[in-house]
Amino acid sequence: MIRIGLVDLDTSHPKVFTTILNSMPDVKVTALWDGRDVWPEGYDERFARENDIPHVCKRLEDMLEHVDAAMIHGANWDKHVDKAYPFLKAKKPVLIDKPVVGKVRDIYALLELQATHQTPVYGGSALRFAQEVAIFCSEAAGFGQIVSAVATGPGDFFSYGIHTTEMAQSVLGTGANYVEYIGENKTSIISVTYHDGFVLLLQLQQPYHEWTLNLYTTSGLHAMKVDAARLYEPFLHNFVEMIKGNPIPFTLEAPLEAVKIHIAAKLSRQHGGKIYLSEVPSEEGFDGAAFAAEYAAAKRRGE
Repeated sequence: MIRIGLVDLDTSHPKVFTTILNSMPDVKVTALWDGRDVWPEGYDERFARENDIPHVCKRLEDMLEHVDAAMIHGANWDKHVDKAYPFLKAKKPVLIDKPVVGKVRDIYALLELQATHQTPVYGGSALRFAQEVAIFCSEAAGFGQIVSAVATGPGDFFSYGIHTTEMAQSVLGTGANYVEYIGENKTSIISVTYHDGFVLLLQLQQPYHEWTLNLYTTSGLHAMKVDAARLYEPFLHNFVEMIKGNPIPFTLEAPLEAVKIHIAAKLSRQHGGKIYLSEVPSEEGFDGAAFAAEYAAAKRRGE
């Protein structure tokens, strides 16, 4: 049996993911540890009882003996690398929920950890593996040359907007060269220019809960809309296959490039002009502690 542990219970994902994983053959969520950035003391014990999780760990390192892999769900992305470290060192694969990290320095640190310990790291947005995206990718070879693309999605600029960028990446691939923040009118519009000159427009913070991708090609317009009700099964299936040692269509560099695109877009919004990904300083990024505090306050208000 594959044993999986939960690191942090901050979002709705731990419960949803646990239900899906426990329904898979020979897979079980067996342990958890919560850092209490969002929930009070005692929440972890209640969560374990309600979700049939046998081990509630007092220290993160205590989980190692109970699991074969771990999932990190902390709202404070600035802690993700440190929390992944004991598992990677112990050769136990890790899933890091979106956003994988929030600062450039953590991008480099996570890539170095994966290379040093030769332990796979998975994660980011589940939209990358949505059924509609997989079908669209399989059809894209017949669309002809892609001239440009527009991806749209809801939510805030980074922690939720990253979904839109990763969805677009899954079809268009990586290789962004520079980013320019174009403007805003209820939504934020960002231009991403790839090394081959291809341009992707990201329209973030849409006022409705829907993700779309429009490809403008030599054969015409090709459009896709994702059904948000069916996101997680393919995402988690790939994680289980990774734990088993089977190849999956994923590289850690992709969600990390998406993070860097958003950091560059923030800098362009602040200072104007084009921001090259290769020139973004290592200290730049988004404040994970501030986001977690706001997230916890919203949960206390019942939002």
